[in-house]
Amino acid sequence: MTYQDRIHSMFDWQIDGPLYSSLLVIAILIVICFFVFFRFRRAYKREEYKKRPKGLVFAVEQYYGFAKGFVGENMGEGFSYFTVYFMVLFAYLFLSFIWGITGMPSIIDWMAAPLALAIIMFVIIHITAIRYQRWRYFSRYVEPVPFFLPINLVTMWTPIISTTMRMFGNCLSGSIILGLIQWALSSLSGKLFGALTAAAQLNYFPSWDISQSTVWTQVFLAPIPMGILHLYFSLFTAGIQTLVFASLNALWFAAERPESYQPKERVEKPRRKEA
Repeated sequence: MTYQDRIHSMFDWQIDGPLYSSLLVIAILIVICFFVFFRFRRAYKREEYKKRPKGLVFAVEQYYGFAKGFVGENMGEGFSYFTVYFMVLFAYLFLSFIWGITGMPSIIDWMAAPLALAIIMFVIIHITAIRYQRWRYFSRYVEPVPFFLPINLVTMWTPIISTTMRMFGNCLSGSIILGLIQWALSSLSGKLFGALTAAAQLNYFPSWDISQSTVWTQVFLAPIPMGILHLYFSLFTAGIQTLVFASLNALWFAAERPESYQPKERVEKPRRKEA
């Protein structure tokens, strides 16, 4: 292989479809964040905060209030800095769960996506533990006796395995059920309207489908039932699974702070009197 061929082959990336979908969801969230930033910056310059919020400003404030209330209810006081994390987590997870509606490859039923989210959660759990427990953090690996060190080192990875398999299994089961029902309805459509297939192919509109595999006689019974099922398996399940995963994150993060922990009170410095 020549030097020029190596340069050209550098961009021959083989990326899975779900990874493209995940990157596209991340890009959408980044664009939304920039748009919200500039909108709030404009609102601040115009002193719109003195008026009743409306439109995008109102929607973002409500979303922030929801995330802040979620943190306060599930984690208690002193964890308000997690609000932004949960705002991003809610948005990414919900979009990832319903992404299959767009017709593009699904994200969450791709093992790498829930695994990456579980690893991020695992890292934050231990960072939070070290922050609040300091050197006492390492005592968990030798409790109740040092003999349990190998067992504790193995069990410390259980949050990654349990959350990954829970989220992956729930999403994959829904995808399998939808696939089986769509196959059954398509087969039934072919049995009932198979005699009209030849006539339908003569007036087939999508010319790019050379095999003509999606002619209406093969899928006539599928669209409406599949649309109704998608409302449950995509929208409803997305909300439930997003809330469950976020709740597990909040509970595990909050559990790393000792009950005896007392946050330091901020002492306000006296202001200088103006001359």
